[in-house]
Amino acid sequence: MVKKFGLPFIVLLLLLPLLFINIKNSHDWGDDFAQYIHQARNILIGESQNNTGYIYNENYFIGPKAYPTGFPLLLAVFSKLSADNLMSLNKLISLFWILSCFVGFLFLRKHFSYLTALITTLIIAYNPMMIQFKTEILSDLPFAFFSLLSLYLIDKEDKLWLSIFTGLLIAFTVHIRSIGFILLGVLIVYKLLHTQKNENSNPYKFLIITLSSFLVLYFGLNLAFPCDSNYPGLFDTENFWLNLNKQISYNFDKLDTFFDSYEIKNFYYIGVIASGALIAFSFIGFIKFLKTERTSPLVLYMIAYILVVVSFKYGDAGMRFLFPILPLIFLFAIEGLKISFNALNISGPKLAVAFGALTLFSYHEQVEKILDETKLIYEGPNKPEAQKMFEYINQNIEPGTVIEFDKPRALALYTTMHSVAFNSEQKKLDVRKEAVKFNVEFILIDDIFTDQKIKDFVNSGTSYCFLIYSVNEFKLYKLNP
Repeated sequence: MVKKFGLPFIVLLLLLPLLFINIKNSHDWGDDFAQYIHQARNILIGESQNNTGYIYNENYFIGPKAYPTGFPLLLAVFSKLSADNLMSLNKLISLFWILSCFVGFLFLRKHFSYLTALITTLIIAYNPMMIQFKTEILSDLPFAFFSLLSLYLIDKEDKLWLSIFTGLLIAFTVHIRSIGFILLGVLIVYKLLHTQKNENSNPYKFLIITLSSFLVLYFGLNLAFPCDSNYPGLFDTENFWLNLNKQISYNFDKLDTFFDSYEIKNFYYIGVIASGALIAFSFIGFIKFLKTERTSPLVLYMIAYILVVVSFKYGDAGMRFLFPILPLIFLFAIEGLKISFNALNISGPKLAVAFGALTLFSYHEQVEKILDETKLIYEGPNKPEAQKMFEYINQNIEPGTVIEFDKPRALALYTTMHSVAFNSEQKKLDVRKEAVKFNVEFILIDDIFTDQKIKDFVNSGTSYCFLIYSVNEFKLYKLNP
């Protein structure tokens, strides 16, 4: 009993420091977070999740009109129970990362020794990229936890309470990210293939119960918290074949950076070897699983998930889309290592532990740097000069006025304005025509990231716009009718 529950408890204890490492009270300019927080606040006051002040530009997809309701609902509940600030939300995301890693450990433990599963979990959990990423108030890590837990429960022994809980869990996962529908497909296929027929009972009883509980919560949340989340379709691209190859190349490149995206001044070789090993051995391990467990939830989910990511028009979002399946990628990689070690008659466990310890050691320089910079304010909307600009806008401009800004969702969160972003990647961006189209009255410039086309327009010397306020790199221009 002590071994059964005590050893997993040790894993949780070792993961617990993540709740206190790199907890920040600022955010970068990636303004997805602002949309999530705004939707959460709207839930708390009974306002539509689409009324955030963000004006969707169909020619410039930086995000949908509204995100699915699951993550905003989590933020709303948490904000109700705790302080409504970035630091507390940062702790929430850190908690979901801890829980994701713990469920990942459970997957690893099913196939490998306790020590192998533990070291692998720590390698994933304390990777500098992940310690940095958990400061982002995004749905990736909550989705990772709910999706991994759903997958873990799918092949558990059928019980009434577990069937109900699994259905509810998958339904909520879908409301965090629509790619969660894959879990429902995996559940159905797996249960249909593996349900034992019994003359005295309905063999699909528990599947029906799971699907029923899924439908109740899925449609219940749709009715209670409706929102228009206009994501593009899975195959919504001009050239599917080219997009497929582009996304495959992009995501492999990003996976390669998991061990070498951070500085390792004197131990760079460790990251190079680890990155190559992760990709190469995960292929070998996956092929082994395809041969031996091709109808397992693990294999079915990985195939479907990867196919969806590489088919999606906007699948090039950094490494974010791979985070929810990192423990599974490592599981396949370790299986591939096992096969290779056995073929070479090498003592696998000892060598794996040694290499794992070396990999963890390679983190120390970057983790120390992260700890030293914890109190630094990110280049983002929480900088003092950005806050001064927002304060000026709130005090001097009528609420609901439309302002063009590269980060419209952040502007909409920190002010009472409506905001839209122009697509500066257009070959011939007619700023004046776009301003008329969206009823823009002001343009906010950031000298650091605003495109030169928009800067040239506001500085053209015409009487169409003039500077009314500036603070450091921020400049606010008024447009004449």
